[in-house]
Amino acid sequence: MLLDQLLGELDIGINTFAVCEVRPGSCLVLEDDKMATIHYVLSGNGTAQPMNGPAISLTAQTVVIAPPGTCMVVSPGWQRQMTIPEPKCRPLPGGWDWVTVGVGEGGLVLVCGALAATHRHVMGLFDHLREPLVENVSGAVAFRDPFHRLLDELSAPRPGSKALADLLMKECLVELLRRICETGECREPWLVALENPHLSKAIGAMLDRPENPFTLEQLADVAGMSRASFAERFKKAFGRTAMDFLKELRLGRAARLLETTDLPVKTIAARVGFSSRSHFSRAFKAAMQLDPTAYRASIHAKRAKPESMVGA
Repeated sequence: MLLDQLLGELDIGINTFAVCEVRPGSCLVLEDDKMATIHYVLSGNGTAQPMNGPAISLTAQTVVIAPPGTCMVVSPGWQRQMTIPEPKCRPLPGGWDWVTVGVGEGGLVLVCGALAATHRHVMGLFDHLREPLVENVSGAVAFRDPFHRLLDELSAPRPGSKALADLLMKECLVELLRRICETGECREPWLVALENPHLSKAIGAMLDRPENPFTLEQLADVAGMSRASFAERFKKAFGRTAMDFLKELRLGRAARLLETTDLPVKTIAARVGFSSRSHFSRAFKAAMQLDPTAYRASIHAKRAKPESMVGA
């Protein structure tokens, strides 16, 4: 199954978590426009209200994975009147932050972090979610135990903690997606599509060979569907056309090559399926806000900065 392929080749990266405490009568705005985010309720109950979509009920041990660009207003209890005071933040050991909003006792406590989950460093597993994934894991020891171990590692880091935390996060994600699909609540169109034997063939071909000069007709043939049916079902599942999806894969792979190799831009353009450097450069800049050369230079500058600080 394609889901097995995606999970088996999943690259995980997590940022340091923050503990967020929302006191009664107050609310906290959670937003990240670049990465998917994960939120785990430690105690209390309340709601998370996305800017678009239905309210999410929060109870202890509820997990919410929100796609990039999601903005949610989190509030404890079920009060209708809420204020949004300025959050107070204090550092904790291990690089954590403790964020508190409001005054008083009790409320809702959750841990929040940014999450990178990509297939071969290219396709973001949660980039195509239409709405947040929500699951209560109160009865799921297979999720809770590794997740709490992950939090322990990040709160008191030792050599190897980052690598171990990434592995534990992958274990948690596999268990979470398994639970969602096995319980028959696989409502997200893209998750359904991954288990569809027709669409999964076309998606697998694009993941394996994004550099191929696929046409919509060829992808429909791979899927064993008519052109019109394939185009309609693909767009319904992923919120974009198959050709736009393919272009995203190509640009993601190009970004990875720019980050990890010294190959000339023209060579990278050909390797990921663009017929000319100029076409590739225009598409890359439109997606990344930097042309390929400037993007590579920015990555090198970020990597050099910590080294210069250490030597200073």
